[in-house]
Amino acid sequence: MPAIRWTDSGAPPGPQTLAWVTADLERARSVTPGDPEIEELLGELAGRRIDRPDFRGEALAHFARAIAQRPTSPYTWAAVADARYRKGDTGPAFETALRRAAELGPAEPEVQRTLIDIGLAQWDRLPEPMRQELRKALAQSMERYPFKTLPIVSRHGHLEMACPYVAGDARLARTSWPRRCQLQPPK
Repeated sequence: MPAIRWTDSGAPPGPQTLAWVTADLERARSVTPGDPEIEELLGELAGRRIDRPDFRGEALAHFARAIAQRPTSPYTWAAVADARYRKGDTGPAFETALRRAAELGPAEPEVQRTLIDIGLAQWDRLPEPMRQELRKALAQSMERYPFKTLPIVSRHGHLEMACPYVAGDARLARTSWPRRCQLQPPK
C-alpha cells in the first residue's frame, strides 16, 4: 500500500502534527548536523505554520541554511522563491531565487511548476530575462506534463502562452484545451 501524504487528504496538517514532526526533525538535525535535506524539510514545515506570525521568516532561515549546505539544489531555490512570494517579498532576492531554480532545475517538473506558478503571478513585475527563463520552463513543462501545467497557466490568465504547445499535442486532442485555446483572444 502506498504511503498516504498530507497533501493526498486535502487537509493541511494541524499545529500539533507540525510541532511533533518539527521536533523529530530537530532531533535528526542534532544527530546529522549539516544535512541540507533536514533544513529544507524544517523550512517546508515552518512555511505551513500559519498559526504563527513569524513562520515565513523561520522558513526562509531554514532554506538559507539548506542553500549554504547545498547551493545547487533547484528544489531549495524554488522553495525560497515560493516563501518570498508568500511573504510578499518579490524584490531582488525573490528574482535571484527564481533565476537560480530555473538555472539548476530545467529537468525537474516540480521546480518548473513552482516557477511557472509564482512567476506568472508576478509576470507583469518581472524583468524580461526572467520572463525568458519562465518561458523555457513553460515549454519544458508543457512537453512533459501538459495536464499539470495547463491549469496553472490558465489560473493565472496566461493560457495564450501555453496554446502554441497544445495544438500539436496528440495527448490533448480529445480534451477541452484545444477549444479553449481557439477561444483565447490574442494578447
